[in-house]
Amino acid sequence: MSLSSPGVERFVYYRIHESDAEAALLVFQEAVPAGSVRLMRRLDAGAGALQTWMEIHAADTGAQTEPALAAALAPFIQGPRHLEQFVPA
Repeated sequence: MSLSSPGVERFVYYRIHESDAEAALLVFQEAVPAGSVRLMRRLDAGAGALQTWMEIHAADTGAQTEPALAAALAPFIQGPRHLEQFVPA
């Protein structure tokens, strides 16, 4: 399966330092059209901790939005950016 296969949804997770979260969120919002990517944050982040964020890219736009966000958020990401791809069953 290639990255451009029809029906492929992209789930990307990575860590952001809590002190960078507000700035990273602004960059996220400016990098992609509103509503085109869902952003989730894991609940267990604490003061001074790294937060785990997950982007959910729709099949029809993910081939464009995923690389755009990877580039825009690169200065904030701590460690690797993990990309997983799924298709409907």
